[in-house]
Amino acid sequence: MRKCLVVLVAALAVVAFSMPAMGADLKASGFYRAYGILSNFHDGGGGPSLRVKGEEQTNAYVAQRFRVKWSFGNENVKAVWYLESDMIWGDSAGSTDAAAGRNFGGALGADKVQTETKQINVWFKIPDTSVEATVGLHTIKDAYDGVFSAANDAAGVTVTGKYEPVAYKLTWAKAYENVTNHADDGDLYQAEVDWGPSQETKLGFNFYFWKDTTAKGTPRLLLGSGEFPINDYKMDIYMPGINGSMKLGPVKLSAWAFYQFGTFESIIGDPDVDINGFAINARGDMNLGPGKFFIEGLYITGDSDENDDKYKSIVTLGDYQQNASPGGYSGYTSTHMVIMLSTWNMASISQCLIGCSGGEYGDSLANGGRGIWHIAAGYNQKFSDKLSAEANIGYLSATKLYDIDKSSGRDKDMGTEINATVTYALYKNLKFSLTGAYVMAGDFLRDLSETGVTEKFEDPWASYFRVNYTY
Repeated sequence: MRKCLVVLVAALAVVAFSMPAMGADLKASGFYRAYGILSNFHDGGGGPSLRVKGEEQTNAYVAQRFRVKWSFGNENVKAVWYLESDMIWGDSAGSTDAAAGRNFGGALGADKVQTETKQINVWFKIPDTSVEATVGLHTIKDAYDGVFSAANDAAGVTVTGKYEPVAYKLTWAKAYENVTNHADDGDLYQAEVDWGPSQETKLGFNFYFWKDTTAKGTPRLLLGSGEFPINDYKMDIYMPGINGSMKLGPVKLSAWAFYQFGTFESIIGDPDVDINGFAINARGDMNLGPGKFFIEGLYITGDSDENDDKYKSIVTLGDYQQNASPGGYSGYTSTHMVIMLSTWNMASISQCLIGCSGGEYGDSLANGGRGIWHIAAGYNQKFSDKLSAEANIGYLSATKLYDIDKSSGRDKDMGTEINATVTYALYKNLKFSLTGAYVMAGDFLRDLSETGVTEKFEDPWASYFRVNYTY
């Protein structure tokens, strides 16, 4: 590991010394985060540790994440190399496991080969135009708060431009090339147009197209609802949508909605399955006394019949993976839940009930086709230049249930979460925070084991102390 770092530093030094002649700059940005975690839910693994009644356990560990984004270039063109290193203190070291691996290296001796590449791309401007382009491995976002795609990194091309008051973004991403380099891929196309008639009003029109033929190679789509053998289907999904915001006096209103339609087409002669689902979100923000208040609601359609030829929910990038992490993921964080949904400020391993890269009920908010609805409210306030706090409450429910859910004693209630965070800024870029969260578990949170015995889970809770340094 030390040799690798020496080579890296030497290479960067050579580039840095040679850049003045090329008219380019070398810049680095990123963050370091460390978390001391105490929880009966988060365990630092690939999935959370929900416990049935009577099996209470408290997990205690320290996790950290470091990211650095190197930028080589100038105001017209630059290359980006974005790296990440995660670990849990005391987990493993190079001397105890010679193989390279993600998210390890915190044990005595360190020296683990585990640095990850998040992005490698080149960004450039087209001279005498407003057009900018990013080519290579970079972040692919949606216009829907991460419900469809939460800043997933993928290889592709993004082009942006402006013709006031209109801005546009066009993206093509190659999610999976798969095994034959032809006709068995996963491709995502996104077109977004934003119209801003004033600084306080914005309206966006979007159209996404997802083409998936990976069933011909190594299947990538894992809906998990069991309504049909998805490995034998290819898929075309069309996704029109809108998003917008406006300010009315002291209140800012924002909303978005998208609709999905398409077909799971059988490649073995079985009946095709029609896709029809939508998601809608609305939010209000306002100043309230010395602080700020929000209320927000999310609704995703669900399917209650697992045996017909219709799929009545949505498909997200959280439904895609190579039978193992990382794959794609959803990441709806705007309501600042800590346990129920993907949280906005955790460290190396994201663990939640649903909708994150380590979701108990999946990475996708489609909930295995059942859908969800969610409502939340929160308040945050600055008490001084250094001290601030926030508190949030949210409710989560499945939209529909399958027959197997009903026969196993489940209902739609997934739980109610309350959480609070206090933050102190020692310096502008160095902050300490303490977070606590508790979920009153609903009857959806049951263990549907193959034996047919169902047990309700303990109420999940978590607390952690975070050190966050940005540069």
